[in-house]
Order: sequence, then C-alpha cells, then structure tokens
Amino acid sequence: MIIITNTVEMTRVLCRVTDATLRRILTERAEQLAEYDGYDLGELAHFLIVEPSDSLDTIEAALGFSPLTNLVEVVVDHGGWFEAVFILGDDGFGWVLLIPDQPDIDPAFLHLCSETPESR
Repeated sequence: MIIITNTVEMTRVLCRVTDATLRRILTERAEQLAEYDGYDLGELAHFLIVEPSDSLDTIEAALGFSPLTNLVEVVVDHGGWFEAVFILGDDGFGWVLLIPDQPDIDPAFLHLCSETPESR
C-alpha cells in the first residue's frame, strides 16, 4: 500500500506513479484540495493506494477502520481504478482509497467498489 498524508508525500508519489489513470486521479484531487487556502492536503484528506499484496487486515490497520463496515460516501469507477471516499467527521476530513480493478486485488475491495452507497 502507498499512503499519502500531506502535500509533500503527494508530490513524491506523483513523481513515481507510472499509471496514467492513477496519476490523473491524484493530480485532480491534489489540485481540488489545494483550493482550500490555509490547509495542507493532509488536514483535509489522506489517500491510500491499494496494491496487490495488501490484505483487508493490513488496510484496516492502516486506516483505523474497516472500509467494509463504514459507510462509503461515493465510489467512482475511473476505468481501471476505483476511488472510494470515506468522510470520517463533521469537519469533512476523509480517506480516499484508490483500488486498481485487477484480479489480484483482494476480492473484498472489488466487492466494495461494485456496491453503491445506497445498497450498503
């Protein structure tokens, strides 16, 4: 897994990302969050990029919650990548999970992405 918790980390990850779709998603979100003057990206959202070796247990430990039991706000299919957003508080802070649509990803994540928030 790759975790991004601030603007510096986002910049580092963007320098290393080779997947065009993932780069586009991260760039768009970084630009959107940069519009909130006076806040670092990490004060607004943290990002977790799921990798094939990641299990549900390791992701839950990193997040501090289960993405399968917390209500997902929105899931966006970007064609090859899913973006699942979890808002954790009234201040709007949230986690953004980026999950590749690949057969070697834990099926629990792909199931999460196939459901709509209304069906959970």
